[in-house]
Amino acid sequence: MLKVAVSIFILLAGINCAKADILYQDNLSDSFGQEYSSYSYYQLIDKGSKRTPREEYFLAFAYLINENNVLKETNVCKAFHGFESASKSGIVDATFNVAIMYYNGQCVERNLDKTRSFLTRAAEQQYVQAQALLGRAYWGEDVEDLYETDNAAARKWLEKAANNGDAPSAIGLSYLYEHALGGNENPELAFKWRLKASSLPYGEFAMGYFLPLARYYENGYGTEVDLIQAYKYYDLSGSVGGAGLSRVSKKMTNEQIAEARQQSRHWQEENRRFNPGYNSLQRQSGGSYR
Repeated sequence: MLKVAVSIFILLAGINCAKADILYQDNLSDSFGQEYSSYSYYQLIDKGSKRTPREEYFLAFAYLINENNVLKETNVCKAFHGFESASKSGIVDATFNVAIMYYNGQCVERNLDKTRSFLTRAAEQQYVQAQALLGRAYWGEDVEDLYETDNAAARKWLEKAANNGDAPSAIGLSYLYEHALGGNENPELAFKWRLKASSLPYGEFAMGYFLPLARYYENGYGTEVDLIQAYKYYDLSGSVGGAGLSRVSKKMTNEQIAEARQQSRHWQEENRRFNPGYNSLQRQSGGSYR
């Protein structure tokens, strides 16, 4: 009898708890855009209840923004209900969008409690955008009315997002550690996260973020003094790094400057992030710069 009861419980649990599935950590990626463009949205509408959770999510996304005019018009209520359905089916991306729509009051009454619930659920299911937004919310950035400022909680969620690949979260962590927000000043961790941000795949990354990293290398903050690396990152910072570039170059040999410039160019080629002021390089059809 006990075995039968346990079996029934497991079966019901499997029905009610959909497996969490992340489609795309970054909706700005080429792969996301390619899949978005691959659907015939009127055909998805005609499928009705036969749509898969993935199709439900993309149809909801189309209703929300209607990029490329794939529908006649946007419809935030159809978007909300589509995201809600996809979320119940385990699409974590949709859970995040439900949180945002509750926060903005799109189709539903604005509800911060539900925003927190859906946002935290998505973050705990390893959705990097939710983790990053939670970090910023606790820091008092972007969504200032969601939580009281708690820099320790901000560091916790920013670290989860950064370890999950979010560059702006790593930048935020570096700032918090440098300025002793939410704990003691920690130059080594400030340097670690600032350096790590340059290789992370998600989030918008501005070349100006390199300016503090160049300063760390120039002054030996959290790392050893390295003028080649300082020059490299001042160079990558673009026009805002001009003063630092001039300052460190006076302490370097011509060979060191040449090496730093080569490293700067190599970084740009490898990461496909380009400072247009660098040696008048132009983007080639194959993606390189010459």
